[in-house]
Amino acid sequence: MVTIKDIARLANVSLSTASKALNDRPDVSEATRKRVKEIAEKYNFSPNAFGKGLKSKTTENIGVIFCREHQPLSGNPFYSRVLEGIESEIGMNNYNLILHLIPECNQDHLPKMVREKQVDGVILVGIFRQDFVSKIIGVELPVVLIDPKSSYENCNQVFIDNEHGAFLATQYLIKAGHRKIGFISGDLSRLSFRQRYDGFVKALKINKILLQKEYVSTGGLEQGYQHVKKLLSVKNRPTAIFSANDINALYGYKAIQDMELKVPDDISIIGFDDIDLARFASPGLTTIRVFKQELGSIGVRTLFKTIKKEIQKPVHTIVPIQLIERESVSHI
Repeated sequence: MVTIKDIARLANVSLSTASKALNDRPDVSEATRKRVKEIAEKYNFSPNAFGKGLKSKTTENIGVIFCREHQPLSGNPFYSRVLEGIESEIGMNNYNLILHLIPECNQDHLPKMVREKQVDGVILVGIFRQDFVSKIIGVELPVVLIDPKSSYENCNQVFIDNEHGAFLATQYLIKAGHRKIGFISGDLSRLSFRQRYDGFVKALKINKILLQKEYVSTGGLEQGYQHVKKLLSVKNRPTAIFSANDINALYGYKAIQDMELKVPDDISIIGFDDIDLARFASPGLTTIRVFKQELGSIGVRTLFKTIKKEIQKPVHTIVPIQLIERESVSHI
């Protein structure tokens, strides 16, 4: 492998001059700079990024740790979009992305890139145990959490406006004439689902609609089929269901079909996230749009500001949502 020493020898210049030429320093003649760069290109030489980092005390790497739950990242319609936003923003800043996928059940040890500080900062995406997050923070690298399971006061975080979005979804159903409204979601120990439940309850309370416990079914990430079937099996079944994520809503479509009912003629349903499948469903799923790529982009921008010490105290950012009307809700 060609080294900078070889480049200097072939260009007949000192090691220092070769380094200056490759880094576009002004104290090198244009002719020398051109000769050195032509030789470097001929031999496919690129400066050692780690060596540059020793001088600048930066690695020009950003670590992204994604908690893989029950499916690969490529199969997750929500987080794959968040990663697109992260990747794009990191690339625009001429940094490198180092992605580390970690199973939910295997969070006992920190990744090597964090332990050895091979990155300038870390972004955590997905569901992490509190002790794992505490270990990451303890390494004293800049950290940003995106859509965290729990809130951490001493850490930069990017949140979805979950409660307001759920309030809008429930209010939409109420304005459509529904009073018997069900709620389904994953585990309420997860911050986003808890906030969406709170928004649902808030809308019912403001409209003086009694919360009926038999209309609430939670637990499990992708149990929408079972949740919807359970709600539609109660004696005085709901006329509409708010699903705290689109995946559960779309699984619920299948339960409704299997019970020989139709959306929205027999049961209305509204989701949350606006994954791509929501608009291709039949009928199209009315939902709350989460700007997923923006979540990732804002997370990276927050991290860079922290690295540059433009942010002195932890920043908590809430990303707005938008109601998207399609055909899954009937007006009664």
